[in-house]
Amino acid sequence: MKTAAPSELEASILDIFASRQGEGICVGDPQVFVRFGGCNVVCDYCDTPESIPAKSGRPWRFNEVLDKIRTFDQPVSAMPVSLTGGEPLIQVGFLERLIPALRASGHKIYLETNGTLPRALVRIVEGCDWIAMDLKPQSAIGRDMWEAHRWFLETGGKKIFVKMVLTQTTSDEEVRRAVDLTSGVRPDIPLVLQPATPWGQARSIPLARLASWWNLATRRLSDVRILPQVHRLWEIP
Repeated sequence: MKTAAPSELEASILDIFASRQGEGICVGDPQVFVRFGGCNVVCDYCDTPESIPAKSGRPWRFNEVLDKIRTFDQPVSAMPVSLTGGEPLIQVGFLERLIPALRASGHKIYLETNGTLPRALVRIVEGCDWIAMDLKPQSAIGRDMWEAHRWFLETGGKKIFVKMVLTQTTSDEEVRRAVDLTSGVRPDIPLVLQPATPWGQARSIPLARLASWWNLATRRLSDVRILPQVHRLWEIP
């Protein structure tokens, strides 16, 4: 019998909790959230900066994670589980073991990711039901991730949708390039334009500017939505 590697037995996690999805195409749906510690990028609009350091959170054993998630099970069905962070794919060895166990218990899997680690996605894509790829323009993180995003979108297939957080520093050219990239992979990939919630350095975006970006995107993509962070409005985690 194969012995599990240490990365499969333990993960850095900040919290496991039940709430409602506040972003993207499943907004409002009840989910169990597993917030992994550690991220490979630093965004100027990040609303969970405590999850960025590699050692953020504490070590959780595999069975401890499963037991905690099961405390939120409903009498009739198991809630979908959102794997979020930080960046969950940094701990892909743990996910390779966790996802099949969750699916065996009836949970659907919602992966929230920055879309920069396509090699890691290859290892777990079959076990995911939704993949929320947060597209990162250079103005937000200070480096170019377009080719990694392209590979990630191609790997995600029909399960993936794109979320682009828009800030005062987002340029028309960045939105245009995001639309070109997404439509070039598949024009029916949903695109969520998410105005940044005022937080840290992020400032609100005028509706007229959002509307112009929506008009630009709908010329190339069949499903474009403007959706803010709803959980901030509801004041829930």
